[in-house]
Amino acid sequence: MDYVILDLEWNGCYSKKLGGYINEIIEFGAVKLNENLEIIDQFSMLVKPEICRRIRSSVKELTSITNEDLKNGVPFNYAVSKFKKFAKNCLLMTWSTSDLVSLEANCSYYLGQPKIPFLQQYVDLQAYCQDMMGIKRQSSLGLVAAAELLGLDVDDIPHHRAVGDSIVSAKCLKELYFKPVFESYIQDADDEEFYQRLNFRNTYISHLENSTIDKSEMFFNCAKCGARTMQKTDWEAKNKAFTAVFQCPYCDYQFKGRIQFKVRYHEITVIKKVLAVKKAEEPQRQSES
Repeated sequence: MDYVILDLEWNGCYSKKLGGYINEIIEFGAVKLNENLEIIDQFSMLVKPEICRRIRSSVKELTSITNEDLKNGVPFNYAVSKFKKFAKNCLLMTWSTSDLVSLEANCSYYLGQPKIPFLQQYVDLQAYCQDMMGIKRQSSLGLVAAAELLGLDVDDIPHHRAVGDSIVSAKCLKELYFKPVFESYIQDADDEEFYQRLNFRNTYISHLENSTIDKSEMFFNCAKCGARTMQKTDWEAKNKAFTAVFQCPYCDYQFKGRIQFKVRYHEITVIKKVLAVKKAEEPQRQSES
């Protein structure tokens, strides 16, 4: 089986037809890899925008793509047709699902199709690489940051251009590839659940009364000695998180514990952080229950 790594560049703009914003795709770029993860082919195509004729200055600065460049671009449906032939029967990969979400939105807008026509099997390379590097998915690891952490030389590869980013993604994959683990990340993309999962928006629980919160997780161990600490104040909800002051009964270390409950498609992730307590904000002791 061959693999295709796709990267897209887009211009965020407002659509009167949709009554909302859409990331209009302005460039397709991809590399095709053989079973040894060697690049055997490349795909590059600029797309002439129809929703917003002029690209944002921030996009121009990031990608170096100009309005003049896009005048020579092809219609979106033509780019999709050509890419479909390029990626035929290949496993498709992108760095994070954001490209896939934008691609689905553009296919729906331009082609009237709620699904991506050439997508059969898919791997989220960002998720795979982060897991292989032992980096928790509480925050997203950028492509260039991943390459730097892996010690890869990518200085001569154009960043924030579709083909260039596809090449960097391929280098990261090759560095971290372990077939038995990699194959467990392959998703079938021809059913409704795949698109439900793709379009699911992660949220944070903001009320303690929410029945899905596992209250047994609302504790902290001492950052200094590792002992279970005592909660000294009531929980306060602020900025999608809950905070309270904790104190270690053994070493007297006092800190503010911050906890978040992130609702994902099939799970709730608990995110904990220890913050320093300022003297001016040391609150009243929690009353004994």
